[in-house]
Amino acid sequence: MKQRTTLTATLLALVLSWLATEAAEVKPGAAWEGVVAAAKKEGEVRLWGDMEITHPDIVGAFMKEFPFIKAVTVTGRVGDLMPRIAAERRAGKYLADIYSGGLGGRAFFDFQRAGMLDPLKPALLLPDVVDESKWQNGKHHYADGEGQYVFMFEGSVAGVGLYYNTKLLDPKEFQSYWDLLNPKWKGKIAVFERPGTGSPNMVRFYYNPQLGPEFVRRLWSEMDLVVSKERRQGTDWLGSGKFALCIDCADTDAARKQGVPVEEFDRAYLKEAGGAISTSGNSGLGLMNRAPNPNAARLMINWFLSRQGQTVWQEAMNKKVVEPSDSMRVDIPKDGVLPSARREERKKYVVTGFQDPDPAAKLIQEIRAKSSKQ
Repeated sequence: MKQRTTLTATLLALVLSWLATEAAEVKPGAAWEGVVAAAKKEGEVRLWGDMEITHPDIVGAFMKEFPFIKAVTVTGRVGDLMPRIAAERRAGKYLADIYSGGLGGRAFFDFQRAGMLDPLKPALLLPDVVDESKWQNGKHHYADGEGQYVFMFEGSVAGVGLYYNTKLLDPKEFQSYWDLLNPKWKGKIAVFERPGTGSPNMVRFYYNPQLGPEFVRRLWSEMDLVVSKERRQGTDWLGSGKFALCIDCADTDAARKQGVPVEEFDRAYLKEAGGAISTSGNSGLGLMNRAPNPNAARLMINWFLSRQGQTVWQEAMNKKVVEPSDSMRVDIPKDGVLPSARREERKKYVVTGFQDPDPAAKLIQEIRAKSSKQ
């Protein structure tokens, strides 16, 4: 009799626990249904950014899930789109709902600092998204200091940002970034500066305690760096042998697959490189304030950050864009993530948000201005 009573009590406790869980999910469910209904009335969502949010595979998968929403895309990099969005807003035009793109450099930092973003955190409604146990280190990560505006959905292990021509040097010659200051490399180093954002790795170098402002100063004042402003140009220069080294080169993975002799340094060769997740090389998501379609924007944000959305994003980036990309979600397959971006399973990584790019930019500008007068 006692055993039967105990069993009944256990079953009752389980049922009550299940009911409590179901009741806890009613509120976000009700809120979600309200957003869906309002999004239907809006009928469209405007996505601005790079392939992270505008790739046809991502847009197509979203519209298949929500056929009553038309996704309108404006494709470009943050260095190009941020000034455009700012100019349109000054003219009283609020045309963007969501922005997604690279976090490196200063442009996304300026979005948040200029007050162009609404808090994204309150827009997260789906239990699948809200559950922080599904994300790296068991939490959501935001690039901004307030922890609510710029969602870091990409958690690729930060690359070293330094590339070389495999026919012109042996990476074993390097043990540190400081080896870039060897006189033999003077005039043989290119730097790719993203329009409007500069060189993301210069910011990393500036704040790295093992490198710092002194390293940045000597690099720019002693090594006759040559700057490229075009995404593929630096890689072409590197592959052709015009330069032996390139900082922040782009599209090197795609170039290497085409037989171009370019490669990124392995972290093992650069003792200051570490193995963190940072804003350099990773992407973020922002909800524009005064968005023309705020409910459709919330619908897209939740789908995009869901297990389904991040699976589509991760596959598109690695297979179609051929840009190594690892989602911050830990509950989706990682087999398709290109090795240079893939995190180790169950390892905790240090995640670094925005670092003020102004001090590094000011230092570099001063050095370049002084050099031009000589």
